[in-house]
Amino acid sequence: MNVVIQFIRKNFPDVRSALGSVTVGFSIAIAIYLGSLQRHFLSKRYALYAVLIALAATFLVAWLRQHWLSRKFHGLPRALRTTVIVFSVIFSLILLANIQIQPVYYLLPDTTMQVRIPIDTVPDGEESVRLLWVETGQGYVYYQNMHFEGEWERVEKNILFPPNQEVRITWTGKVGSTPQIAFRMTHYDQPVFITWNGVEQEYNLNQPKEPNILIDSHLDIPLIYKIPFILAFSISAGFVLFALLILLGTWQPSKRSVKKSARGAWLWYMLPMILLWGFTLLVFWPGIMSGDSITLWSQNLVGEFSDWQSAFYAVVLAGLMKIWYSPAFIAILQILLFSLLVAWGLKALQDEGVSKIVLWGISLLFALSPINNLYANTLWRDIPYALAVMWLTIIALKIYLSRGGWVKGWGWVWLGISGFLIAILRQNGIPVSFILLILLPLFYRKYWKQLSAGFLLCLALFLFMKGPVYSWLNVDRTKSGQSNLILLHHIGAHLDADTPLTSDEEEYIDSFLPIPDWNYYCCYVGTISYDNDFERERFLSSSPENRKLALDLFLRDPLVDVQHTVCSGELVWRFNDNQCYMKSTHGFNSWIPGEVSWVLNNDVGLKDDSKIPALVTPYVDALRFFGFRDDFMVVYLRPALYLYLAAFFVMVVIIRKRDYRAALIVLPLVIQSAILFLVSYAPAIRYQYSNYLVGLYLLGILFLPGVVDQGKSASEKSN
Repeated sequence: MNVVIQFIRKNFPDVRSALGSVTVGFSIAIAIYLGSLQRHFLSKRYALYAVLIALAATFLVAWLRQHWLSRKFHGLPRALRTTVIVFSVIFSLILLANIQIQPVYYLLPDTTMQVRIPIDTVPDGEESVRLLWVETGQGYVYYQNMHFEGEWERVEKNILFPPNQEVRITWTGKVGSTPQIAFRMTHYDQPVFITWNGVEQEYNLNQPKEPNILIDSHLDIPLIYKIPFILAFSISAGFVLFALLILLGTWQPSKRSVKKSARGAWLWYMLPMILLWGFTLLVFWPGIMSGDSITLWSQNLVGEFSDWQSAFYAVVLAGLMKIWYSPAFIAILQILLFSLLVAWGLKALQDEGVSKIVLWGISLLFALSPINNLYANTLWRDIPYALAVMWLTIIALKIYLSRGGWVKGWGWVWLGISGFLIAILRQNGIPVSFILLILLPLFYRKYWKQLSAGFLLCLALFLFMKGPVYSWLNVDRTKSGQSNLILLHHIGAHLDADTPLTSDEEEYIDSFLPIPDWNYYCCYVGTISYDNDFERERFLSSSPENRKLALDLFLRDPLVDVQHTVCSGELVWRFNDNQCYMKSTHGFNSWIPGEVSWVLNNDVGLKDDSKIPALVTPYVDALRFFGFRDDFMVVYLRPALYLYLAAFFVMVVIIRKRDYRAALIVLPLVIQSAILFLVSYAPAIRYQYSNYLVGLYLLGILFLPGVVDQGKSASEKSN
């Protein structure tokens, strides 16, 4: 008993400290209870679990504050302490936006569910309708609590309804914002009518690609029922982030002198990537080619270059095609350059004393990644663009670690070339590279001449390529009108929101497609732009009129544009609980079992030619097992997650080094994400592939040891 009293006195020295620990501890318990333990009824057992979690969390928080956090936090400069708090608060809100907010279920009003299933004669050899489960958002509804009208039988843990009848199911109880009803897929048309609180929707169970049909409904729940979870989660997540930042930021990995290894020994880091990505290429020989890939390949054969798909990339590709007419050649070069870049980046960390165990671990993560295995063998300009962003990020890290000294010698040349590649490969890459290259001389004034030279080289190469070279090659620049798709998406949002239109505006919009036929979908503009009746080319060539219309609609109701942007740019900021599907998760033409095809049908002599055909189906099955699927990939493969991880890792370095210039390392990623958030009209994973690469690589900076040899880093010594 005395031990407990002494522990309480030591870890709860005053009322203020005790109140803070209790607030965080009980917030953790409330967040866990509401998020995982509560049911659609009040459970005394789970409530008891929540109380025990609250007590344990309170004591743990108090101990951490007294023994670690308070001392280390107050040892930081005042400005840095403020930064840590602000960062923790912002990131806790970001996490809150990425989860499903749970209400207090047993306080909710009752909701009525009705399911109507008209079942006709079932084709021979087919099973009738099978109900798998009904889930409220916090637990499953027991079948005995539902009222059935019609014949049914229990089969395993499911309910099977015989044919030639109309079944009705009724249940009343408490549900969250996304209740779910699941049926087994049928190979024949089978309608199901689901009603929540009098609002009926129809669904068809004939969806051959999905074994189970998960029908999610979306119900509006008043904010008042969600406030306890919002507050509890924000406080607990903010504290956890704060604690991690302080503990990792003040942790100093063991200081060690960098041992000089054999010249070129760092190239061994390439080996896992070459072996695994090369194996993938053999399975999907001669490389993965989508519609965009085939179109570009075909244009290069006749010397037609368009700047919308980056004429620079097309010209390089055309040159490589003359050396070896096979996508495999480009894929092999891509694998080699990709693995070389990662190995070079790992060498930069090795030079600073990061453990080789960590570096080999990162090399293996790159090699084993499902998305890397496919993208390393896919012919998209987005792949070299992502590699260029990663290259510039590594250079920014080397500049930071050397306090600018790395740009001496040839450093400024590589800086300029990497910036040029980013700017020339994608239209949105121009600000990504230019902003960083302009800022670097301002933050490293000692080397402003070399850094300015890097920017001027980037600018000169860019203007030379866009000007004389493109003119000489007769590059088609008219396709730049495709930026009108961004305006089209916003116009569609206003039509969907019934924003008032003038008679002239109605006439103008109606000239492209009758207004009632505009099928707006906030995630993807293709539902309008690829409508067979939409006059796409005429719209793309009407830039002045489109800009004026979009601006007038924005001024009339800006909230519509804000709501549209939050949804259309969802892939940038949300990694969980996404409402949008995910486009271009892979470049396969088809990966339906038994029909896997990775080269789109074409007239240029390219076709699937697997060197290990027996492994094609097992490989695709393995990809699905690890969450690499059409449309919705698992959380650990989504680009927004790696944007946040990269920012978190850099924040740790800022605390550890007490140097805000480390923020420049992640700046290209932040700028790119901000641009894509504002102008996104397709939820394409490949546009943000660089997030994945940079986030994975920057994991290594968590293990940067303390500065060696009187403040000089290994990078400085090498210059």
